[in-house]
Amino acid sequence: MNWFREIIELQHETRDAAEFMESVKMDFFTDLVFVFTPKGEVFELPSGAVPLDFAYRIHTEVGNRTIGAKVNGRIVPLDHKLKTGDIVEILTSKHSYGPSQDWLKVAQSSHARAKIKQWFKKEKREENVEKGRDLLERELKRIGLEPHEWMSDDKLLEAAKKFTFNDLEDMMSAIGFGGITAAQVCTKLTEKLRKEAEEAQQIQLTSAVKEMKQSAAAQAAAERKRPTHGVSVKGVDNLLVRFARCCNPVPGDDIIGYITRGRGVSVHRTDCANIPTASDGEEAARVIEVDWENAVEANYSVEIEILGHNRNGLLNEVLATVSESKTNISAVSGRSDKNKMAIIHMTILIRNKDHLHSVVEKIKRVKDIFSVQRMMQ
Repeated sequence: MNWFREIIELQHETRDAAEFMESVKMDFFTDLVFVFTPKGEVFELPSGAVPLDFAYRIHTEVGNRTIGAKVNGRIVPLDHKLKTGDIVEILTSKHSYGPSQDWLKVAQSSHARAKIKQWFKKEKREENVEKGRDLLERELKRIGLEPHEWMSDDKLLEAAKKFTFNDLEDMMSAIGFGGITAAQVCTKLTEKLRKEAEEAQQIQLTSAVKEMKQSAAAQAAAERKRPTHGVSVKGVDNLLVRFARCCNPVPGDDIIGYITRGRGVSVHRTDCANIPTASDGEEAARVIEVDWENAVEANYSVEIEILGHNRNGLLNEVLATVSESKTNISAVSGRSDKNKMAIIHMTILIRNKDHLHSVVEKIKRVKDIFSVQRMMQ
């Protein structure tokens, strides 16, 4: 009530409508935006909202049939950020195919994202079930298992219960629309098999790792010096060292080593998801401490992802910015989606973590760039 009294008092004190609106924006709604329909209806949205949030705020069907938007009479992309006082018109079509997966990234409100997910679950259930089965079959083949042996109803139902699904179709539909991944389901399916294999190999693996460390130290003098790439392995000399492509560590990153079978030590960032933990049994015994050597002059490959508003000359400006920072580019690719989002993948050669940070900050200052992030596979 106090809030409404302040609004009424402000209205009486201010004769000019524009001045009144500006005062309301500045004093009361800094974390909200208020936008209008062409007929003058007002809608409250969270700060940072886009036309998709407005469409689903009007009605679920309006959101599902959205094909475009106008703000203040001008056509804008669906990821255009709305401001208080904007007049928003949603363009719809009865022939629309419905939401796309990209909308889940564009929508800023939980309400809109929930409605989009609901559409995928209901409208494309049969398609998602079929797609989920196909994805699961391909994942089983990828990891070397026979689908007809692992996709029996009893095994799939057991996995579905672990994910708290009511039936198999619910789980397959979830795989199809991206609620869970086929890899996660495969992990549940093979959980028992992996546990048995781990127990059988525990003693053999522990002994093999110990023997490997001892033999590597004993043969150090006889073998030629292998490249260390600026990394020293604690307690062991003359081991082949290589950098893991999944996380591409660079000097300055916290690192850890993993003893591979026949390929020496693979160096990862400590936050890499591929490093075994204590719960991984015998795999954890392969983890070894490594450190960066001092005064190493080398270039390290790092892949970054750049997101921005697609426009003419954007890629050229990004490439020029990287070039001006005296940084070599070994690979670059780019594409854009139907929402005018530009996605650029770039592999650059950098000296250390500080060098990478400097390059990233310069790219972020390019006009229309939304974000720059380091990629991990």
